[in-house]
Amino acid sequence: MIGRIQYLKELARYMDKRVIKVVTGIRGCGKTTVLEQFQKALIQKGISDSRLIFVRLDESAFAKLLDAKNLEEYIMEKLQAGVMNYIFIDDAYRCTGFQKVILSLLAKGNADIYIAGSNRNALTEGLADYQVIPMLPFSFAEYIEAQKQSMLKAVAEQGIEQHFMDFARFGNIPFTLQLFKNSRNINQYLQGLYNTIIVQDIASIHPIKEIKVLDAAMSYLLTHTGISCSSKKLADTLTEQGFKTTQPTAENYLQFMEECGLIYRVGRYDIKEKEQLKSLPMFYAADMGLSNMLTNKPEMGPILKNLVFLELKRQQYSISAGKIGNNTIDFVASKGGQTWYIQVEAFVKDTKILNKKLRPFRQIRDYYPRVLITLDKTTGTSESGIRFCNALEFLMNGQL
Repeated sequence: MIGRIQYLKELARYMDKRVIKVVTGIRGCGKTTVLEQFQKALIQKGISDSRLIFVRLDESAFAKLLDAKNLEEYIMEKLQAGVMNYIFIDDAYRCTGFQKVILSLLAKGNADIYIAGSNRNALTEGLADYQVIPMLPFSFAEYIEAQKQSMLKAVAEQGIEQHFMDFARFGNIPFTLQLFKNSRNINQYLQGLYNTIIVQDIASIHPIKEIKVLDAAMSYLLTHTGISCSSKKLADTLTEQGFKTTQPTAENYLQFMEECGLIYRVGRYDIKEKEQLKSLPMFYAADMGLSNMLTNKPEMGPILKNLVFLELKRQQYSISAGKIGNNTIDFVASKGGQTWYIQVEAFVKDTKILNKKLRPFRQIRDYYPRVLITLDKTTGTSESGIRFCNALEFLMNGQL
């Protein structure tokens, strides 16, 4: 089992503090596993497992606890007086009124509370004093580490290039690694995951009149990652597909997909004017396996761009899509007072493609670093100060 170190550190950072820890992210990204790993870490620190209370509301064994009164009584019976108790509730929003239970426990002063679920808004609505810990599926580095532990020797011994091609194709949802790169089984699993996201993470929380329209909206966003899309554009696209949709409904769908961690919205930034733009944000998928499952001809260019975005997000960069005149910069990434301009292209051995990606860099008048990330193995810095970065190296270490 791969230790999700980044998220375990975040949980430890807020441990024993009077704040509700809210772990959220796309279904299947590993939230339950992280909670289990953190409990093991607590036991290793010498905390008795009798002070750990773990409730999984997605399991039939806890069906009675979907009633808020029963949930509170169950936890209260297990609380130990005079010591800190550690309470973990997975899929908390399945229990109607769970917020009152959580706030009541928090007020007692001897309950350190951790809740998890796929829909961020459903988890946090009605709560106070909480800290959201957003999760992503496996990074490429975690994926490589997990593949090295594979029970299939042929998989464990594959090279990094082959692992990357499979990572780009099948995505980074942890459970897919247990299917040993069997495309049929992986696609069946991902189709089930996709359907569950629609039903449990969106439709069970928000009133959806027509599931097929939501399905069409999700399919469009997942198969058009890295493009600008407004609610009006989405509404027009769905209407053209035969699903008459209003702009407010389309905006709701976008928000619902963001809430459950399926997609991420990236605003645009005018580099010359130094201001954020409100129009035509970009959208990226949380997992490329879901995207590829829905399209017959996945292309490496958009896939790589999406993977770079996810790694930037994982490394906690603030990310915008850059605009410079009539040209675009794929990412304007900032962290720790530093800013980077980033272009992404699968391969740039063709001079025309290379010049197209470098042209926007030459229009920028400030001196922030410029980085071109590509699958080509050429690295180093050009005479004009543009750094060439190998994509696999970046995805492995997150360093620009």
